[in-house]
Amino acid sequence: MSLIAYCNRSLVIYFILFSVSIEAKLIKPAKSYDEKEILIVNDKRRLYYPVTNDGIRYSIDGPTRIEFISRYPVIKKKQKSHSFQYNIVIDGRDTIRVKHRYKVQGSVRSIQHPRHKYTFSGNYFINLEKGAHSIELHTDKIQKYPVLMRVIAKEFESMGKNKMVIQPMAHKNSVDLITNGKSINYFECVPGLPLQIEVAGEKSLRILSRLEFSDIMGQEESYRLRVSDGKKVVGTYYFNTERSSESVINDRLNKVPGKWRSCQIKVPKGKHRYNIESLDKDKLVLTRFLLY
Repeated sequence: MSLIAYCNRSLVIYFILFSVSIEAKLIKPAKSYDEKEILIVNDKRRLYYPVTNDGIRYSIDGPTRIEFISRYPVIKKKQKSHSFQYNIVIDGRDTIRVKHRYKVQGSVRSIQHPRHKYTFSGNYFINLEKGAHSIELHTDKIQKYPVLMRVIAKEFESMGKNKMVIQPMAHKNSVDLITNGKSINYFECVPGLPLQIEVAGEKSLRILSRLEFSDIMGQEESYRLRVSDGKKVVGTYYFNTERSSESVINDRLNKVPGKWRSCQIKVPKGKHRYNIESLDKDKLVLTRFLLY
């Protein structure tokens, strides 16, 4: 099975507009695994499963948002960053290779291996449409140690009317998207020039995005957004979209907007300055931010 950097089917990263995830729960593998690791994180016991080349399989019903929380064990205490990766296979068809690089988080310890150290967590998200799905996790043979993994699922409910549109702190270009006769303001997000927004919690932040299609692009395309809170990466979001037949970009008749895709993050208590960055070269993403 060939590995690709992101999914090529629209079942992943598909959201019902203005929805919010609730009732997070730990998803256990489809069959019992003897190999388990209990880590103490912020004085709480967290169950992780070691992912090796043999793989772990999950059975999950959608629609739901899935979060993969991964850490890499470090036998010797080293301050440098450590690279690790794993593969997600969705319904036996789509393969995502996830790569992380993090330093050791000194406050995390293991019940089974008290002398081991562990990296900061890498957080990766996908959304599944309605229906039954299988998720398989694998690592490469070249990796020295297994990746420790927690898989979290969240359901959705209506977001309601209490929402606020947030504008970036500084931006060069904004564009108007015309949909069903209504004009909606979006902001350009390009590689190397992150957008910054400042919000206060505790709230939820919804990031709506549309890929700008050019003439040389296909009917379907993928793109990625990374959200950071200062130096901490909150999440990397992978989307697949297609050209919209109902919307146009004002004053850019040679461009076509993609169908909207969205992601949601929880904003902790206090003030936060988030960076939203497009990770794909030569791809322009139109973004809009809602706080509720």
